[in-house]
Amino acid sequence: MKKHLALVLSILLLIPLFSGCSSSETPEPQTEPRLYDSRLNIALTGAPTNLDIVVNTADDSSVIAYGSIFEQLVALNNKSEPVPELCTHWEISDDSRVYTYYLRKGIKFHNGKEMKAADVVASMNRWIDQAANAQSLVGDARFEEVDEYTVRITMEHGTPYLNLMIGGLGQHAVIMPAEIVESAGQDGVVTEYIGTGPYKFDQWAENQYVKLVKFEDYQPYGTEGDYSGWAGYKGAYYDEVYFYFPGDVATIAAGIQTGEYDASTGLTADYFNTFANNSDYKIIEAEADLPALIFNKKEGWGANAKFRQAMAALLDCNDIMYGAHGDERFYNLYSSYMFKSQATWYTEAGSEYYNQANPEKAKTLFAEAGFTDQDTFILLCASDSQDFYNMAIVIQSQMREIGMKCELLVYDWATFVDVRNNQPDKYHAFITSFSAKVLPNMNLFLSPSWAGWCTDPRIVDDLARIGSETDLAAAQQIWYALQEYMWAESVPIIKFGNSMVWGVTTSKMEGAEIFERLVWVNSRINN
Repeated sequence: MKKHLALVLSILLLIPLFSGCSSSETPEPQTEPRLYDSRLNIALTGAPTNLDIVVNTADDSSVIAYGSIFEQLVALNNKSEPVPELCTHWEISDDSRVYTYYLRKGIKFHNGKEMKAADVVASMNRWIDQAANAQSLVGDARFEEVDEYTVRITMEHGTPYLNLMIGGLGQHAVIMPAEIVESAGQDGVVTEYIGTGPYKFDQWAENQYVKLVKFEDYQPYGTEGDYSGWAGYKGAYYDEVYFYFPGDVATIAAGIQTGEYDASTGLTADYFNTFANNSDYKIIEAEADLPALIFNKKEGWGANAKFRQAMAALLDCNDIMYGAHGDERFYNLYSSYMFKSQATWYTEAGSEYYNQANPEKAKTLFAEAGFTDQDTFILLCASDSQDFYNMAIVIQSQMREIGMKCELLVYDWATFVDVRNNQPDKYHAFITSFSAKVLPNMNLFLSPSWAGWCTDPRIVDDLARIGSETDLAAAQQIWYALQEYMWAESVPIIKFGNSMVWGVTTSKMEGAEIFERLVWVNSRINN
């Protein structure tokens, strides 16, 4: 009897072992299929020098890091209105001197640390110290901690524009851990990229790509599906985002056609019809670029106002813009430093000095400046940007046509930036472009501390007056008169025109747009 019982028990114990081999095995729960691709591949025209977008104003750096790795107290929506991002709300005193920001609680940095007032104070004060435009607005005032989740700044003179400056300045007021801010090197550049955004920095393969990965602890704000400009709910639909640096436009175009890249704004006008006429792709575009000749006003010929006036008299801006784009559909010609989309500040004051294309007048002014056919104008440009290089070639040709010498100093982007910022003795002017700004004070080319060094006392003083003027009509009149002066006399830059920035994405991509530059952070690619 005991033997039979033992046999039965043995069989019962073996049943679970064999049940795993049964053809009637219970299936594992099925996971829901992904609605969107887990990886995004973007092609950029050049490799950035770093991702510290407080000091680095290059578009490629901002495309990678702004709104994705880093966020701000305030962001701008597509109507250029300030929206709370890392704060819940703010309060402004009746005299516009005191701004108080109430921080969101529980926001994590990518290193796991909670964001608190000490981090915001360190980040915002670093931004003010780095950005001359911000210094001009707030003066000697700096942010201070009220409590762990409240910060405040108290200015000597009131301004209605601080939130616009925080949300829209090209030197971005992004929030980092206080210890990262304090670790900035002697050059003031941060090399550890830790923010609060939906993606965190993962890898940099030099001259190949930058890789971001999804930040699992990201806390979105706003209402799901409500995102515009740089503000609102970010869905973080990708697990990985790669930014590639192919090195030339043809490679970018080929990569988009083969599916290697999902999106790019790095194509030239001659590729437009290739993608616009193909339903496999989407075109996104906007007037979002202001290319210009920026004079080195610290030393050399660029520091000579009469020479700058001569260049303004000489240049045919239509030829320069056409030389870059090859098609009049991709640019507009108007003199305003402010884009037409910024109607509050748009003005044609000084337009008679724009696009003069007057060689005889230019010769007279060159003579008054002391510039002869034995002198050489040295123009710095980046080989990575075909548009800028083409513009430089046209300028060189226009100078040669009146017997003047122009030497092009051409470098890759990283070297260009180093020479531009740190070696002003090597060049007289350089070519770059700027995005639309909501305030004249935000134009980087009017900063006394940025390359170009716009230290003209009237420009500095008038911009400060605009920043503290609470009467909009009065502020507008100051700006209109200042633009007239800049075109007629000071000539800190020569604006060529306004470019249409366009890009191409796969037809499966939704949510990508042009707002100043490519905005991809809330995009997704449908499976």
